[in-house]
Amino acid sequence: MSNKPLVVFSPNWSKNNPYQNMLAESLAATYKVVMEDLPNGLFPFSSLYKIQPNMKILHLHWLTELVHRVSWSKSSSVFYLKLSLLCIDLIRLKKRGVTIVWTIHNKVSHQKLNMERELLVRRMFCKLADKVIVHSEEARTFISDFYNYPLNNKGHVIFHGNYQNAYPLPSDKKNELRLKCNFAEQETILLYFGSIRPYKGVDTLISSFRSIAKNENLRLVLAGNVIDDNYKHELLSAINNDAKIHAHFNFIPEAELIDLIELADLVVIPFADTLTSGSTILAMTQGKALILPERAKIFGCVPNEGVRYFVDPLELTQLLAMAPSLPFLQMGAINKSTAENMSWEKVGKLTGSCYAESR
Repeated sequence: MSNKPLVVFSPNWSKNNPYQNMLAESLAATYKVVMEDLPNGLFPFSSLYKIQPNMKILHLHWLTELVHRVSWSKSSSVFYLKLSLLCIDLIRLKKRGVTIVWTIHNKVSHQKLNMERELLVRRMFCKLADKVIVHSEEARTFISDFYNYPLNNKGHVIFHGNYQNAYPLPSDKKNELRLKCNFAEQETILLYFGSIRPYKGVDTLISSFRSIAKNENLRLVLAGNVIDDNYKHELLSAINNDAKIHAHFNFIPEAELIDLIELADLVVIPFADTLTSGSTILAMTQGKALILPERAKIFGCVPNEGVRYFVDPLELTQLLAMAPSLPFLQMGAINKSTAENMSWEKVGKLTGSCYAESR
């Protein structure tokens, strides 16, 4: 039997997201980490404690499902009753000696739940959590203002670790991949990768790219699963069989994804409605130059020399047009060097210090 304190990560999103697994591995020398989804019912934390009675730390991550459970009701009275019961349940867990740590990955849920109710739930968690983790100083300032709840000493800034050794190596050299994909050597390859949803701005990227379609030396690759079939049809219609746009609207296996990133000259991520971006950090880890919206400065991890920012679709169009002239090799090298310093060993030490301080 392990004498290490038991940490429960919840919810368990480890299957399709390496973040939790890498964080757990970084803590393994000092803590035993298990992953659990929050049980259904009005008292999910009490139910979780029955499943893991030796739990010393509950590390909460994404709250979308929990927020949905509480806020889904036409009646304000029912919502406030659910919120009160959840609050009582969390306090009971704390009285059992369990430390509550919450990493805020997103300012609000992407599913566009009731904003007023969601902010009430999130403020409650800010108040009751023993420690709150964000990935950048910019995010801590933003959250304190947006939630109208100063984090002060409760807020810990712990950067998102890199993806070194988390993905396979590219299968071929870049020139061989170009030949395989039928891209000429002189062409500049722009890549968007990751899940594709309306809030991610891929439609804007397509529109901006097509407005400069006369540039024969540019190619755009879109790689990611589109969950909504209607939105997929909208995107295909926007592409309109443009031969310069290569759409892979399906789940991309890791090996294929790494090959596409290796092939790209620049990675374009047109959205910044989050506090951090795994896609951005993976692109940096793989040594790629970035084009990001101005709001992505909240990520706090991209060196200025490795990125070009845009404010609106017009600026995005201008950046795409000048992409072939950007020093993307140097930009990518700077990003890679920065990512190498974002090790999970450091993340584990910082997170462990946060846990120890909060007990």
